Amino acid sequence: MAEQVEFEALRRESASWWAVSRRKLLRETVAKALHGKCEARVLDLGCAAQLNFGEAAMFRVVNAHGSLSVLAFHQIEGHYNLVCTLPEELAFPSNSFDSVMCGDVLQSVADDVAVLREVRRVLKDGGLLCVTVPAYMFLWGEEDEASGHQRRYTASELRRKLNTCGFEIHRVSYFVTAGFVPSVIERFAKNVFKKTVPHLPHAGGTSDLANAGMIGLLDIERRLMRFINLPFGTRLVCWARKPALAAERVMVPAWERQWARHPLPQGSSYSALPEAPFAR
Repeated sequence: MAEQVEFEALRRESASWWAVSRRKLLRETVAKALHGKCEARVLDLGCAAQLNFGEAAMFRVVNAHGSLSVLAFHQIEGHYNLVCTLPEELAFPSNSFDSVMCGDVLQSVADDVAVLREVRRVLKDGGLLCVTVPAYMFLWGEEDEASGHQRRYTASELRRKLNTCGFEIHRVSYFVTAGFVPSVIERFAKNVFKKTVPHLPHAGGTSDLANAGMIGLLDIERRLMRFINLPFGTRLVCWARKPALAAERVMVPAWERQWARHPLPQGSSYSALPEAPFAR
């Protein structure tokens, strides 16, 4: 009975406006990053992208999560290549994925830097990472606590942690700008009146009309993000790459370069060599 209730909650969450919009964003990122690549390997860390769809037939997708119940739900939904692994200790060899989608994972782990280092380890050189996280600690509320979140982020903090772990930042943009002002007003009102609405994770929820409306608004934002970075929002999206190893430059001492220009002719003596610069 408890499993059935949990699966129903996961099903509602999967159909929510944020899950649908995040899924579209991550799928679009994968399609652009791996366009034209055959047999590319993609890691969906957190199972947020759900890349089991027709146009992903050219990709080899691995869906990873640390919860067996979440993986069981995705198996019932028809997803495949499901792997149970902790994000801090990914059960994959180094340099094994062309791209990693990390949808709403970092805020729920104890050590987000360790997760980013593991992601960098399993990424191939030049591989793309796409991260989504909730934004601004002043928006912290009951939903964060109920979801097991440990932090929210700002753009500068996310950039700093990615740079610390050796990533090259491509872009950072806020997302869900349409929901920012209502969220700020709601948080301000609760702080002023010191009242909170009891969180009921399995009751009520957003109406179908409001859910569809938010999906439509976020579709517009997603298209805008193709051209500009949104300045604020309740979520953050970051695109980063693992740097490709540069070819080592071999430095040849000046005196070796000097003698290499004038090879010694056969049968000649040292007197036939050009005069060294220091002897002039």
